[in-house]
Amino acid sequence: MRAPRRHRERIEDNGEVTGAIATAQLVIFDLDGTLTDSADGIVASFLHALGHIGAAVPEGDLTARIVGPPMDDTLRTLLGESAEQAIAAFRAEYGARGWAMNTPFDGIEALLGDLRAEGVRLAVATSKLEPTARRILAHFGLDRHFEVIAGAAPDGSRKTKEEVLAHALQQLAPLPERVLMVGDRSHDVDGAAAHGIDTVVVGWGYGRADTFGEVTHAATVDELRRALGV
Repeated sequence: MRAPRRHRERIEDNGEVTGAIATAQLVIFDLDGTLTDSADGIVASFLHALGHIGAAVPEGDLTARIVGPPMDDTLRTLLGESAEQAIAAFRAEYGARGWAMNTPFDGIEALLGDLRAEGVRLAVATSKLEPTARRILAHFGLDRHFEVIAGAAPDGSRKTKEEVLAHALQQLAPLPERVLMVGDRSHDVDGAAAHGIDTVVVGWGYGRADTFGEVTHAATVDELRRALGV
C-alpha cells in the first residue's frame, strides 16, 4: 500500500524543497497538535489527576511528554498500581472541562476545505478516546470534512496509533493507491509505517522532544499546503 513518490515537494526542516512525496488521494490527520492546540486542557487534566491521588508532578516539559501518546499508558508508566484512579480522574476532568480548552490551529479549516475541493479523501486517527475526538471536531465544525473519525476505544481494546489506524483503514476501504498520514509525534510516524503509510510531520505540534527518521517535515500550514499540493 506504500505510495509511489511523485508529483509533490519534499520539505525539510529548513524549508528547502529537496524532492517529492506522493500526491495523496487519502490524507489521515492526527488530532492533538496537528488539527487543534489541545495542550492546555490535557496538561490541566493531567495535573488534576495527579493531585487527585496525591502524586508528585514530574519534572521537565509536560506538554512534550504527555500530549499525544495514549494517556492511559502515560499514567500507568508514571504511577504503576495507582494509575487506575488517576486515569478515571483524568477522564472525568477532561470530559467536563479539559476538552474545551482547545482551538484549531490557524489555517487548518481552510486547508481541509481546499483538500476536499481537490477531491482528496480525509480522515482522522487519534489516540484520544473516539467519543471525545468526535465531540471536539463537532464543536469546531471540523467533523464535516472527514469521512472517518477514528480514535481509541473507551474499553481499552484499541489505543495505539497502529490500532487506531487499522480501525480507520478498515472503515475507509476500498483504499486508494496513495495514502498519507499527517501528525506531530513519533508514534504517528511509527503507527503509519506499520501500515506502509508515509507521514508528513508538522512543526507546530508537540513532538519537539521526539526523534524522527527520514520523514517529510512541514514547519507551517503553508508548507503543509505545499507538501500536499493545495
